[in-house]
Amino acid sequence: MRRSERILIVTAASLCVAMPAHGQAAAPAPTLTPCTITGLDGDVRCATVRVPEDRSRPDGRQIELFVAVARATGPERAPDPFMLLAGGPGQAGTGMGEFATDAFGRVRERRDLVLLDVRGTGRSHPLVCTLMRTNADLVGWTLFPRDAVRACRDSLARDADLTKYTTGIIADDLEAVRRVFEWPALNFYGTSYGSRLALTYLRKYPRRVRTMVLKAVAPPTMIAPMSYAEDSEAALRLLERDCRADTACARAFPNVRADLDTVLARADRAEIRTVLPSSGGAPDTLGVSRDAIAGAILGAMQSANARSRLPRLLRLAASRNPAPLVDQVIGYRRALGGAIAMGMHLSVSCADDGKQLDLTAARATDRSTFLGSSRVRMLAEACAEWAAMPATPNANEPVRADAPVLLVSGELDPNTPPRWAEDALRSLPNGRHVLLRGVAHGWSNVTDCGAAFVAAFVSKASTRDLDLACAEVSSAPRFGVRD
Repeated sequence: MRRSERILIVTAASLCVAMPAHGQAAAPAPTLTPCTITGLDGDVRCATVRVPEDRSRPDGRQIELFVAVARATGPERAPDPFMLLAGGPGQAGTGMGEFATDAFGRVRERRDLVLLDVRGTGRSHPLVCTLMRTNADLVGWTLFPRDAVRACRDSLARDADLTKYTTGIIADDLEAVRRVFEWPALNFYGTSYGSRLALTYLRKYPRRVRTMVLKAVAPPTMIAPMSYAEDSEAALRLLERDCRADTACARAFPNVRADLDTVLARADRAEIRTVLPSSGGAPDTLGVSRDAIAGAILGAMQSANARSRLPRLLRLAASRNPAPLVDQVIGYRRALGGAIAMGMHLSVSCADDGKQLDLTAARATDRSTFLGSSRVRMLAEACAEWAAMPATPNANEPVRADAPVLLVSGELDPNTPPRWAEDALRSLPNGRHVLLRGVAHGWSNVTDCGAAFVAAFVSKASTRDLDLACAEVSSAPRFGVRD
């Protein structure tokens, strides 16, 4: 798997298909028309499936779900396709075309690949707005500036019921798509938030799941971001371990944690500053907040490649050259805004996790971590301004099902580490957990290893007798010690 799962450009011709109201005859399966999805070659076709925004009001506002199907490349085509569910929440499935080609080309030999923009993302009634609106926002204390959240809420509410963009409702959309295309069952790949969505579908429609591959597992029992500070601190210890084991890194950066502590202390004293161009004339000279730096460190550790550059960035910043680290901070926040449909992100996050947040507990337990309670505070404050999200009964309970499930974790993952896959595995009797050494949240540094065992698992619909020897071979890139 040579490329990361990232947002890519989609162009397509599509056909709208209405879902039947209760008691009516089912609509015919849509005609898929040729389209272009960046990164996917061969026979690729697209359609849109219309579903009610609010299923209790089937005659109310309709949402068009954008679906891309990359037809199987081999002579024999299985009837049950392989559906990819993106992360975020807020990423579009059709942005995974290049990754799908690298990771699941072998799966595609017998099965269609389905890339779906779930409601609120991509071309499926996207809930998009800009939260990082000023230079100060890019280096400030929150990912969700209060005024920007309110403006986002009010603008999107003109054309969307924000309470209807939740994981359980999206799972019902997946079933609606399955039914309209008359697929007998589905095979899933879910990454990060996509793993939670896949598990929610499995809870609701267990008979319609043939196999499930979950990567960077975020089960319903995980209340994000309550666990982020503890898990990112553990990832930082692994970063220190690996730097000490690398002769060049250990010599150049003998104390990564001390460098980070120095940088954060300087940020607390408003000593880390940057100059950003301003459309209003004079450039803005701004202090870079501790929370912005800590969040960017977490973001960098999600990628094995970005992680390998962190010791050097921290040493430079601790030595009074913060510019490269500040560039990392600004790039991280800009990338979030470009990759995530922020309205959908807040609706899902506030429904799934917002009501479970305990800022008092986070302040007490996370005090000694570099991230602290900042991410909990950010989301709690954003959810206080968002729509009043309904409680979903049993939403945070373990998913119990007999379907074969392959759970895959990166050893270095800072926000969905292996412990969360182990948590999900306890209630999945036909599940198996694979730990990839030298891998973080994404699979950008994994080559043919994952592609081979995932294809074997999907083909056999069994976790038995998989060749997992490659999982023990670390693919972590070498640390960068100079320009």
